[in-house]
Amino acid sequence: MGNDSLSSTFLLPVKKYNTDPNLRIPIVPENTALILVDCDESSADNKIVENQIHQALKIAREVGTKVVYLYNAIHGVGGPNDVTTRIHGLDYLENSWKPITPVFNRYIQPLESEAVIPKSHKDGFNGTMLDYYLKTWRIDTLLVAGFHLKSCLFHTCVGARHHNYRVIMLRDCTNSFEFPDTLDSDNPEGGWLRFVFLRIYETDIGYTSTSEDLSKTYTR
Repeated sequence: MGNDSLSSTFLLPVKKYNTDPNLRIPIVPENTALILVDCDESSADNKIVENQIHQALKIAREVGTKVVYLYNAIHGVGGPNDVTTRIHGLDYLENSWKPITPVFNRYIQPLESEAVIPKSHKDGFNGTMLDYYLKTWRIDTLLVAGFHLKSCLFHTCVGARHHNYRVIMLRDCTNSFEFPDTLDSDNPEGGWLRFVFLRIYETDIGYTSTSEDLSKTYTR
């Protein structure tokens, strides 16, 4: 694909519960950002990073969408009474507020021009400059990928909706984590946790698509 494709509107195949199964929505690259949630080495599934997320990132860069990395900067937000450290059993940590430097897989290393934003909550909009940054670039549509479906990825998508963004989760660019009692080989998603989170998302929050859909869209 050449540079003549930059900023060209394209129709992306998406899923939305109980709507047209062949639904496609227009995407304007210059008004779209790819948000990579917790894709650093401390949280990511490298197999998904090196395949689906790498593919989505490559396409996003080719068409000129903004790319933003979110990462967990801290284990909590304060001292021994911090609920985040408690709920994760990390009360023993000292100075849990100190930021860490994220390390990314070589397949998705941020470019100098791409924003890398620390967060301390599951929702990447909570207490960060993410919304301000996106609005300065006139972004109104988000493609979101990363980890984990039941946690920071999901909550960041909810935050995006609350900040009035059209949000599209790349459902193959996240993990299919299941608990032993939610696994079900007869479930079309492989388990009930993934099934329920995607159903809630596609009903109330936004659309889903895949890195494969992106790739097919850009194949000329």
